[in-house]
Amino acid sequence: MKLGQKPGKIWHEASELQNKFSRINSQINRLILLENIWEKTLGSKAKFWVLDAVKGGTIYVKVKVTAARHELLLKEKIIVKELNKHFDKPWIKQISIV
Repeated sequence: MKLGQKPGKIWHEASELQNKFSRINSQINRLILLENIWEKTLGSKAKFWVLDAVKGGTIYVKVKVTAARHELLLKEKIIVKELNKHFDKPWIKQISIV
């Protein structure tokens, strides 16, 4: 905004500002929750399957060992179902290996 220019929108209540950030806030909360659930759900396998990124409904995982890669491919649907249990609506659709 330039000096002397009127602001485009004036907020009158905190709820007006909160509505703008609620979507971003919920996405961040889902990612934090996913990171914690990932390790608890997978247990000792989490050291072989490293959560790398999430885009849309796809989780991108780095796999350290070839045998663990095959196991992840076999258990993908079970893992996705188990992870989605912890969210109000399922948003994880698949796991992609990087």
